[in-house]
Amino acid sequence: MKNVVILSNGPGLTEIVNKYGHSSDWIPGIINNKDINFTIKKVYEDDFDININADAYILTGSKYSIYDDIDWIYKLKNFTKKLIENQRYVLGICFGHQVLAHCLGAKVKKNKLGWELGSYKINLTEKGLKNKLFEGFSYQEIVYESHQDTVLELPDNIDILADSSKSNQSFSYNEKVFGVQFHPEFSKEVTRMLMDLRIAKGISVDSNDLLDSPKSHSVLKNFLNIAGVN
Repeated sequence: MKNVVILSNGPGLTEIVNKYGHSSDWIPGIINNKDINFTIKKVYEDDFDININADAYILTGSKYSIYDDIDWIYKLKNFTKKLIENQRYVLGICFGHQVLAHCLGAKVKKNKLGWELGSYKINLTEKGLKNKLFEGFSYQEIVYESHQDTVLELPDNIDILADSSKSNQSFSYNEKVFGVQFHPEFSKEVTRMLMDLRIAKGISVDSNDLLDSPKSHSVLKNFLNIAGVN
């Protein structure tokens, strides 16, 4: 039995949780492998009793910013640095992507180009096309996004795997640490609801049209394949 720890970084929007459940619970359903033991740790509730020797770790998205002055976020950064130092397999999603980038020396700031909210086209770099995280992907693919912060000034020892017209979308470090700015765990229905909720609060979108994202889920499976788990 392989062990995967999901670090849950927020309670999620009430409306979405009430209808679809919590995003941390979607990931095991997408993977659908009974030989994997998934443990969900609610680090946003200060639960850092975490096995450092698990086979892989997934850091979820969050409504918070990595620079918010909140105790559990400082603890998360320290724990993430420990994972990197111990050469564990780690995938960061959205907020998790930004935490990893920060721990590796990049800057994270609010995007001057505004939110990415909805479906977006990402472009794989030459390294991205060769990386197993994006196995089965074409040069351009549609993914689902919901973020305002963005990763800037990645160090030279980090491989950039993908970008969009507005932000860095994926990187890797040492072939064990991976970040994706987009949400491979999102469905079209969840993304639509999230868009509607945020548009109602005054957040502008580049397009209200929502395209299909047929390959996005496979990033999760590809990561666990890299980690020798799936």
